[in-house]
Amino acid sequence: YVFVVNMIGAHAAALAAGGRYSSKLHRAYSLFYVIGTAGATRVPPVGLAPLRSLEQMLPLLVFLGVQLLEAVEVERRKKRLTPAQVWKRRGEVG
Repeated sequence: YVFVVNMIGAHAAALAAGGRYSSKLHRAYSLFYVIGTAGATRVPPVGLAPLRSLEQMLPLLVFLGVQLLEAVEVERRKKRLTPAQVWKRRGEVG
């Protein structure tokens, strides 16, 4: 489980960093992470290890990053901004 969740998390992060983020990536990775982590915690020898293990912090950070990217995308669609305008605003804030 640890290897798989890390590889899928790294792939999702690479897609987002490479500019290939979409709402479908958000939906797929969020469902995978939530269902996978919930399922893993139900196995008695594993317990809450997926939430405490340092080996699984990267997938958690990717999950949180994907949530942040989706929140930005939702705001972009509400305000009808182009991706160029979003990058310009990010530059102004940063």
